[in-house]
Amino acid sequence: MGAPAERWFGVGRSLAEDPAEAGAKACREAVGGRRAGLLIVFASLSHATLAMAEAVHAEAGGDVLMIGCSTSGEFTADGRGAGVVVQALGGFSAAVRAVPHTVTDLYEAGVTAASCLDDIDGDHQVVLLLGDGRSSDQQEMVRGAYTVAGAAVPLVGGCAGDNVTQTGTYAFFSDGTGVQVMPNAVLGAALGGPNPFGVGIEHGWHKTGDPMVVTRSESGTILELDGEPALDVYLRRTGGSADLAGDPGAFLNFATVRPLGLARRSGEDIRIIFAADPAARSISGLADTPEGAMVWFMEADRDAVVDATATAASAAITSLDGAAPLGVLVFDCCVRPLALGDDGIDLAVSRLREQLGSLPYGGFYTNGEIVRRPQAKGMHHLTVVALAVS
Repeated sequence: MGAPAERWFGVGRSLAEDPAEAGAKACREAVGGRRAGLLIVFASLSHATLAMAEAVHAEAGGDVLMIGCSTSGEFTADGRGAGVVVQALGGFSAAVRAVPHTVTDLYEAGVTAASCLDDIDGDHQVVLLLGDGRSSDQQEMVRGAYTVAGAAVPLVGGCAGDNVTQTGTYAFFSDGTGVQVMPNAVLGAALGGPNPFGVGIEHGWHKTGDPMVVTRSESGTILELDGEPALDVYLRRTGGSADLAGDPGAFLNFATVRPLGLARRSGEDIRIIFAADPAARSISGLADTPEGAMVWFMEADRDAVVDATATAASAAITSLDGAAPLGVLVFDCCVRPLALGDDGIDLAVSRLREQLGSLPYGGFYTNGEIVRRPQAKGMHHLTVVALAVS
C-alpha cells in the first residue's frame, strides 16, 4: 500500500472582466500545479457563465469533481469584489451530487444532495451544501440532507446568490466529465479524511424587547404573532410606517436589517424578513418559522457583527481539536453588507485576514447560511458560517 496522499487546500481569485479568463486564472492560482480532487467555485452574477465554468474545469485537467454557484460577491485574502474565486482541495476522499431545479421537493433534493456520502470514506466526514437562494423553504433541503448525514456528520454551506436582484441563481457542476451550469439547483459535495473538519458560526446580533409567540405560520410565512396579524405587530414594534407594506422594494430595504430571532437552546437563529402581504397582513422569510416558536426582534451589536466573520473562522479552527488547519471556507450573508455598509464590511474582511494570517481562505456572500450539527439546526441568515479543513 502506498503512502497516504498529501492533503492540501488552495485558493485563487481573479477580477478579470472576461469570465473565462477570470475562471482560468483563479483556478490556476488555486491548483498551483497540483492534482485537485475537488473544485469549489464562487462567481459573481456577471461571471456565472458556462464559458467560465468550462475554463475552470479545463485548467484543472478537465476530469475533476466540481461544485459552485453564483454569488452576491466573493472574497479571499486579497479582498472582495466581483469575479471568480476557486478553492481547490487535494488528498481528500470526495464525491458530488446535483439536483436540478425541476425537482421541486426540496426535502428530496436534500436527500439526493447528501447521498454523495455513500461514495466516500474517511474517519472524519462533512457534507457541503449549495442551495437555491431564492427558495422560500430552504430548511426542507437541510432536513432532507440530515436524514442521510445524521447527527455525526456536519452539514455546512450556503445558498447561491444573484447580487441581491432576486432574478435567479446558477450552480456549476461536474462529476468529472462534462460541465453543467444549472439554474436554481441544489448541489452536494462530501469530503472524507483522517483529520477533523471544524465548523464555526456567529452573527453578532442580540434580542431586544419582549418575546413573541408565532401563533400561525405556513413554512416561511408568518401569519400571526401573539394572536395578531404578523404584519401589524412587525410594523408597530419596529416603528415602520403603514405604507411600507404596499411598496415591496421599500419594505425589503427596511426589513432586511430588522430581523427576527428564533429561540434555540444555544441562542437565536436569525430569520430575515423580506416581504409583506398587505392583504393577508403577513410577513415572509426564507426559512421555516414554526407555529409555537418563540421569537424576538433582533438588534445589531455593530462591533460583534463586524467581528462575526473572524469569530466564526476562529471557532472553526478551534474545533479541529488541535489538528493543523489547511484552509477555511466562509459563507457570509449577503445582507450583512447592507447592515454594515461598505466601511463596515471592509473592516470585517480586514479582521478576517488578520485572524487567519497566511492560511488560505475563500468565501462568498450567500442568500442563506447552512449549519446542521448539535445546537445548530439548519438554515441561518445574517450569519457567518466557516468550515476549516485539516
